[in-house]
Amino acid sequence: MDSYHDPADSVSDAGSVRAGLEGRFDEATVISANPPAGLGAASAADIGRNLLGTMLGPYRLERFIGGGGMGAVFRGHDTTLDRVVAVKVLAGRQSHDEDMLRRFRNEAQSAARLDHENIGRVYAVGSEQGWHYIVFEFIEGENLRDLVREEGPFDVARTIDVAVQVADALEHASQRAVVHRDIKPSNIVITPTGRARVVDMGLARLHQMAGDHDLTMSGMTLGTFDYISPEQARDPRAADVRSDLYSLGCTVFYMLIGRPPFAEGTMVQKLLQHQQEPPPAIEELRPDVPRRLAAIVERLMEKDPADRHQRPAELVADLLACADAEGISLVGPRPAVAVSPPARRDRRAALPWLVPLAGLAATVGWLWIGEVWRRPTAATDAPETDPPAVTQPGEPAEIPVVPRVLRVGDPALPLRPGDRTFAEAIETAADGDTIELAFDGRVDTPAFALASRRLVVRAAGGRRPGLRFTSTLTSTAGTAVACDIGAGSLDLRDVALEIDPATAVGAGGSFRNAPAVALFALGSGSLTCDATLLELRDEMSPDGLAMAEAAVGRTAFVSVEFPRGAAGETAAAIKMNAVRALGDAVIIDVPPGGPGRVDLVWSGGGVATPRQFLTTAGGPLGIEAELIDAVFACRDGVVMLRDGGDAAGLATVAVTARNCEFLTAGAPLVAQSGVADPGDYEPRVTWRDRGSRHEGSDVFRRIDGAAERIDMLFRDQPAAFRHASQVQQWPDADAWRAEWRDQVD
Repeated sequence: MDSYHDPADSVSDAGSVRAGLEGRFDEATVISANPPAGLGAASAADIGRNLLGTMLGPYRLERFIGGGGMGAVFRGHDTTLDRVVAVKVLAGRQSHDEDMLRRFRNEAQSAARLDHENIGRVYAVGSEQGWHYIVFEFIEGENLRDLVREEGPFDVARTIDVAVQVADALEHASQRAVVHRDIKPSNIVITPTGRARVVDMGLARLHQMAGDHDLTMSGMTLGTFDYISPEQARDPRAADVRSDLYSLGCTVFYMLIGRPPFAEGTMVQKLLQHQQEPPPAIEELRPDVPRRLAAIVERLMEKDPADRHQRPAELVADLLACADAEGISLVGPRPAVAVSPPARRDRRAALPWLVPLAGLAATVGWLWIGEVWRRPTAATDAPETDPPAVTQPGEPAEIPVVPRVLRVGDPALPLRPGDRTFAEAIETAADGDTIELAFDGRVDTPAFALASRRLVVRAAGGRRPGLRFTSTLTSTAGTAVACDIGAGSLDLRDVALEIDPATAVGAGGSFRNAPAVALFALGSGSLTCDATLLELRDEMSPDGLAMAEAAVGRTAFVSVEFPRGAAGETAAAIKMNAVRALGDAVIIDVPPGGPGRVDLVWSGGGVATPRQFLTTAGGPLGIEAELIDAVFACRDGVVMLRDGGDAAGLATVAVTARNCEFLTAGAPLVAQSGVADPGDYEPRVTWRDRGSRHEGSDVFRRIDGAAERIDMLFRDQPAAFRHASQVQQWPDADAWRAEWRDQVD
């Protein structure tokens, strides 16, 4: 795979400085489909000659590092933040390919969700004069492949140390639905302090898609075939975290032996060996390697994914137990909780009486895994944990609850052992559990409430499941809701959610006749959605895009409900990444309540509604919204703030928008109304904008107070806006649904 850190992958930096990716999507830019003039099918060298010394956005390209099929890589200087970065520029073959650019942006956004010390950072995706680029952290160090070539195989302690760090990085990525797909020695950089950094995390799929008909053009170099899993070689879309673990097993083999497990033969011969032949026995090649470590590597390289470690956290537990048994101290920090890993039978020496012991060891090992799965998402800081309770002699030890993965099978097929319906999974799920939806298409299900539980609901690999709610519950604020989150935490990944108005709402199947309806009700909890499709498909407006009549009640995708009379401020967190919301409803609504704060991040994707994006009805409320690289098609305007009549009850809203599209139908972008003095409204809204486009109205902000109405026009704003009075094109709801279905990994 072409990369910016690996000579064999067509990129080099003299073996001393390597660039990586990780972190926040800080300076996202809308990617244009216009190819650079005269670009043609430029090679990496051509791009290097043409762009060296020039500026792409705020980045000065100071030195050409190298490149490959995807483009060229430069050492650059971020003139805004005064730091060294690595800049990868797409080659001409991809730069005018709409599908490739969309995948380039989506995969970069996925990688930007990662925030881990063993993963390199993604800083920005940008477009400048037809050149499309991604900006990475610049990491000093040397990759594993070069280190082993220069120094020889690693000792056991160093091997375990690096493997633990990489596995911990893969666990973090897996929790955020990011699969690397090209783990190998050259994609692992060791810093001068001994820290392992995984690079190109989340972007490997792009390289594999760069050329579907010619593997030599796809970025999958010969070296990649030394580490590819059997299932990924058969179908790259089948790769999940267990495929990354197979590749990590081959990488650990390389660290110990100095060569990959199947080093001889042509590309086809290597693929067949990965499919059919067992790897060489490590203890025969290197007798000083402990049998326990050799068994771990053997398990990682099992042909069937079901026979490998199922989570990287399970591998970490195995490796830590091996390190403890060998008296090895790790360079990197150990996990907060380290217990004996789950046992695995040696197939060459299995005895029936070992089964109960293996089960006991597995139970103990899963206790550690549970702690890893309880880590919060990248949007929040990891909470401090209480010190472990001290058990007095003679007292029974407290047994912690172990998070589980509850599988929901296809209701059209006979349920497999252990499968549940979604309603059964929700009812039985404990705090920290994951519900995996292993079906395609929509399934009808009743409404549910989380209380204070933290749950993940995700699609199984390669699936595109949907849930259609046929009933509602009543939230504490009296809203009819399908998912009552309350003070809990719900994390949705690659799932479609929809309310059926005919059965959930009644009264003719229209949301307009219901007093208050929402897909989600959120109190002091959090809602995170990744690559999710949300729909409120009213039967009176089936596409959700027609101009709505005045609604009787409040209809919203998310209703943020802060209790009245609460002691102190209540906080709610909403994070949307590559989410599409379609329907005749406000996207985020905050009804009257007690003091509260809403932190909102919406990155990628977009909304299409005849109503507003964000509305409030007054109260002591603060909202901070960060909107990045998304489309907000809201016919009635984007923000509507109403109040109850006094300055103390006015909401404060701060919006930061970067590279978004805002579409309205003659309505102002921001509207404030009520009975207070207009002078009280003006300081309550701040809007910072960079690179966005506004279409459909000449009015930027409207204040409709007790004495007068004030319209503030786009043309009169001190900061220049990209603005047009007419909407060029409204989103196509069917196209958005199709794009969501096409995103299956």
